[in-house]
Amino acid sequence: MGIERDFLMRQMMQLFDVLQRILGHRAKGEKEEAEKQIRYFYTILKWDSDIRKLNIEELITYVREEKKLGNDQIEVLAFVLKEQGELADREDERLDFFRKAWFLLNEVERESAVFSMGRQMKLTELKAYLN
Repeated sequence: MGIERDFLMRQMMQLFDVLQRILGHRAKGEKEEAEKQIRYFYTILKWDSDIRKLNIEELITYVREEKKLGNDQIEVLAFVLKEQGELADREDERLDFFRKAWFLLNEVERESAVFSMGRQMKLTELKAYLN
């Protein structure tokens, strides 16, 4: 159990680090670098499915049952999806990423016993994009 916990903590630290790099590159207008970091993010998760092809129900099933991601990992994934939406060229892609991010964050919010102001703010931001 200790080894598994250490692995998950290391993975979460990696995911947060990559998320921070994605945010930094996007803030600087370095779209290609941000997209490169997004690809690396999915490599860390050993993601083997095209997230764009999954509908929301399939995505939730995939992250919960196949990937067995915990709420913390799902929350970081939702933040990355939001960033992918920010980087998308087409409006339909943007909305798809935002919608998936909102549903994943909402799922975490419903299941979490811990209140998160950051999560609430991100849900509000995503809802505004979708309306």
